[in-house]
Amino acid sequence: MNLSIAASLPFLLLTANLVSADQGDQAAQQLATDVWKASGGENWAKVKALKFTFVVEQDGKQVAAAEHHWDVAAGTDHVKWKDKEATVNLAFPGQDELSKAAYARWVNDSYWLLAPLKVLDPGVKVAYEGPKELDGAACESLRLTFQQVGLTPGDQYVLYIDLETKLVRAWDYVPEGEPLMHGTWENFQDFGGLKLATEHNFAGKMIRFAGVQVVQ
Repeated sequence: MNLSIAASLPFLLLTANLVSADQGDQAAQQLATDVWKASGGENWAKVKALKFTFVVEQDGKQVAAAEHHWDVAAGTDHVKWKDKEATVNLAFPGQDELSKAAYARWVNDSYWLLAPLKVLDPGVKVAYEGPKELDGAACESLRLTFQQVGLTPGDQYVLYIDLETKLVRAWDYVPEGEPLMHGTWENFQDFGGLKLATEHNFAGKMIRFAGVQVVQ
């Protein structure tokens, strides 16, 4: 399974029945704004640095880990994974293999942590898909598609959003040309005003975030 997911989410455009295009656009933008605010989007401008370790577990055993020290103010990320270590300029990543691999790790890993804060990013298109059920609970849904952003702009996501909290509770990941995969968003914690999910049950694996620190 390829866990490389674009820094800015992509999704299918399917509007709900009996909702006009204009109404659908307005509903999508309002829901995206609600998600962004609920996840602490208004506090992101205060963040100077973000540290975290992206951990993948299968059958109760750790199978992968990548440690990040993201200097948000400087626009760099220092990444350590496997036997590799590199500092990458996020605006102008190098073309050598190590730099490209470090940049891809940042794109993938930070998106699993911060996707709800990126729904208003330039190049992200949102479409309201109406009510959906998640484990017996009613949610609203929002589809994300992308315009020439991220490493896999043809991919799409559908977010399942809690009716009351407006937090993302799960998503469907729709990689281009491949079957849909479903992942949960669980164990939300507050980090400097950012409300982040630290666990994802995804395609038979558990993705966890350890050592999360937000420097403001």
